Amino acid sequence: SSLDLPELMGDQSEIRANLDSYIQGFAPDVRSIFEHFDFAATVERLHKARLLYLVSEKFAAIDLHPRSVDNVQMGLVFEELIRKFAELSNETAGEHFTPREVIRLMVNLIFVEDDEVLAKAGVVRTLYDPTAGTGGMLSVAGEYLAELNPQARLTVYGQELNPESHAICKAD
Repeated sequence: SSLDLPELMGDQSEIRANLDSYIQGFAPDVRSIFEHFDFAATVERLHKARLLYLVSEKFAAIDLHPRSVDNVQMGLVFEELIRKFAELSNETAGEHFTPREVIRLMVNLIFVEDDEVLAKAGVVRTLYDPTAGTGGMLSVAGEYLAELNPQARLTVYGQELNPESHAICKAD
């Protein structure tokens, strides 16, 4: 006899419990990222619609490991998604993110006078972004300094009103 789709997908409650257990295994900082996105409510909606297994299966098939998709590539994917959703809601994407090219220019302007000092051993810098969004400027500044001087240390701080953007920043 052939299996119907619900039998093939297994017990949805067991799948949800396993996913919840997996997420609880992360450090508190990482779990807070899931909480900012109200991930539990999304999982519950998918569970009730009997789609949790199907969605999980699709994501499991995508290799998003940092060796396959680095931070820069993930940032570009995110920017493209923001642009697409902004178009769908008749907003301009610039209301939601700053393009990487603009961020690189801003970082170059921030550090332009300090290149000589930043190249010295043991240098430490602090950067604060009061409107951090998803943290693009903070991560690009870190990349800039690492290229200039791998031994330099950059401590970054940022604040953001939007909890989802804050969660993405924190994840980065």
